[in-house]
Amino acid sequence: MTTRAARVVALLGLLATAVTGWTAGAAAPAETSVTARFGVIAEEPNEPDRMFTAYSPLLAELRQRLAPAGIAVSDLVIARDLDDLSQRIARKQVDFVLESVFPMLALRERSRSLEPALLVVRRGRREYRSVFFTRQESPIRKLADLRGRTLVLQAIRSTSAFALPRAELRRAGLSLVAADDAAADPKAVRYVLALAEVNQAVWVLHQKGDAGAFNEGDWQALPEKIRARLRIFERSRPIQRGLIAFRGDLAPATRRAVEAAMLALHQDGAGLAALTHASGITRFERLTPAARDAVLDWAPVLLPKHPR
Repeated sequence: MTTRAARVVALLGLLATAVTGWTAGAAAPAETSVTARFGVIAEEPNEPDRMFTAYSPLLAELRQRLAPAGIAVSDLVIARDLDDLSQRIARKQVDFVLESVFPMLALRERSRSLEPALLVVRRGRREYRSVFFTRQESPIRKLADLRGRTLVLQAIRSTSAFALPRAELRRAGLSLVAADDAAADPKAVRYVLALAEVNQAVWVLHQKGDAGAFNEGDWQALPEKIRARLRIFERSRPIQRGLIAFRGDLAPATRRAVEAAMLALHQDGAGLAALTHASGITRFERLTPAARDAVLDWAPVLLPKHPR
């Protein structure tokens, strides 16, 4: 073998060794990587597609930002309802969720393994209120006037369009029962579910209910021709808009990495675009101990069977 040929063989050998070493090094993180699983609820037939559309850019950003730490991010985990999601959390099939206060508290109670960690700032606001509304010509002026009448709400797992209105009615000494409950007190407020906020307003206008309740942002989003025929007669206390909560036994290093990635999303264009796409999220903020206690203080108010 000539000297030149020997050099070529040696060079090829070194290259093969380098490629083999690089391949082994690239494969190692996949073998040791942790997977973080983000769960949501989709109760209506069209909701899974809407959830995928809303959260896909956010998950893509998290994948990119967490990959260097050896953390993979799974496809969106979509549960049928609160019970389904709480079981998935308990079985460690979901590691973190984004929900409003009422469903988060319900999930925490049912799974026994969920801790609020981050506050969701949506459209620049940390808190919102529920508003009670009725037709312009209605005689209803205060919550007490709802006694024996029908209230149009959205869905049972909604904070602003079910749990918070129910809590305000309880504070006013009124009970809330399903409209088809034949055994209920005739003086109770009866509810029907319209499944969408604009439907609530339309149902009230068409006298399928005497009043409705949802959050103040939904009120502002109503078409002007509908809102002009309605009026607000009561507002609730403010409550946090949304929360990120983690499974309690998630590895601390994984939780810290996911939290850090989420807290930084709003600091660059790609991350901010992904947040905005996810139903108008502005940013995530760390939940202080005092704010966490304030969230948990809602449990006796929003969960009727929760001990006071």
